[in-house]
Amino acid sequence: MGKKGFEYEIRGYRYAPESFRAFKGLPGQKMEQIPLSGEQRRKMGYLCMTQGGKAGVAYVKHIERERERKCRLYMTYGFLIKENPHRYVYCAELRCRKSDPLAVRLDTLRAFREHLAQYGGRIEQSVECELDGNYRPVKVRKNYETADLSRPVVVWLYTA
Repeated sequence: MGKKGFEYEIRGYRYAPESFRAFKGLPGQKMEQIPLSGEQRRKMGYLCMTQGGKAGVAYVKHIERERERKCRLYMTYGFLIKENPHRYVYCAELRCRKSDPLAVRLDTLRAFREHLAQYGGRIEQSVECELDGNYRPVKVRKNYETADLSRPVVVWLYTA
């Protein structure tokens, strides 16, 4: 069985580009209207009338891809480091979307704070060791830094 792709349909009046609407759906199912601003509808209608329907569909797909890219902006919280106040530490796994409600964003901050509090705010920064004759580590030294849990900062993450 082959892969089924979405079908696009554009409807509108020939002499009114702002009346054009775009619809999207799977073959054999009801098509859903794609929300577009007035300017986007006008441009899509102009493209359909001057360059054909394929140009209008390509423009709608471009708008959808652009919306998807904007959803990939995430935020998380971090904490400044006590030893070096110009640096901060954050956890990339604890993130939320920019558009998430405040409750979700505060849950992210709370989870990160609890994770750091388990270790007293100490973060392993680096590991130094010496090697013996068989290249085995000897005299392992771990360097720690302490997060200042009283001063959270917002960190923006971009994922592609």
